[in-house]
Amino acid sequence: MNKSIQTDELSILFLSCDKYRDLWKPLFYCVNKYFNQKKYPIFLGSNTVSYNDKKVTTLLSGPDKDWSTSFLAILDQIQTHYILLWLDDMFPIKKVNSSLITNTLTFMKNNKAIHVHIEPEPKPDKVLSGGEFGEYEKGAPYRAIAMGFWDVSALKKLLIPGENPWNFEIMGSYRTSYMDGFYCAMKPVFLKMNVVEKGKIFNEAYRYCTKYNIPLNSSKRDVIRNTHFVKSELQKLMFNTVKKIPWKFRVSVMSALRKIMISY
Repeated sequence: MNKSIQTDELSILFLSCDKYRDLWKPLFYCVNKYFNQKKYPIFLGSNTVSYNDKKVTTLLSGPDKDWSTSFLAILDQIQTHYILLWLDDMFPIKKVNSSLITNTLTFMKNNKAIHVHIEPEPKPDKVLSGGEFGEYEKGAPYRAIAMGFWDVSALKKLLIPGENPWNFEIMGSYRTSYMDGFYCAMKPVFLKMNVVEKGKIFNEAYRYCTKYNIPLNSSKRDVIRNTHFVKSELQKLMFNTVKKIPWKFRVSVMSALRKIMISY
């Protein structure tokens, strides 16, 4: 164990809400299977409903107003300097290497990092010496995304009441344009499966959970099938393709297009 790391420096927060409580049982089934650790406290953030699990402490925000307002109310109850923010619809599917979490925390402390992505998505602007971490330049889009390691006090300053997660990743990244401290791990800290999109279960995730006896209750929400599934996959393909284009080029093209449209 790295002696410079104190167990009260990091906590793991699974951010959720009452209307997604049907995901808690399958989520923590996977967490207990692949990330059964006792070093860092585990919190579940929700609105008014608690989860009955001795390993998990539920933090309640009160009746839901909006994502960022509820999130801030939950963060106010956390005492650790850093958190690993985990979203409720992302299930771990392989054994989590706890040493990678410890290494990331050490990196954050040594580099005064604000945020570290758990994987190199989007691709960083440069890879740092040693090859373990990459850095996002000032102005880079999606340098602030919800899931990942965060300095709690800095995160609270970036959150604005009234925003949803998608607003935050776009506008929150814009608000960081003049800030240092945004990085990513070059090797995924853990492998995850996205289970839900727009309230519906991905067909692939449903089949995976059925195959491995993960207690996902499909009676609580629809499973994405056929036409909707194809449309969703095409949208993801387009988004992932666009992300591979260097962001500075994307920004310059969009700026040129805006000027053309305005002059027209």
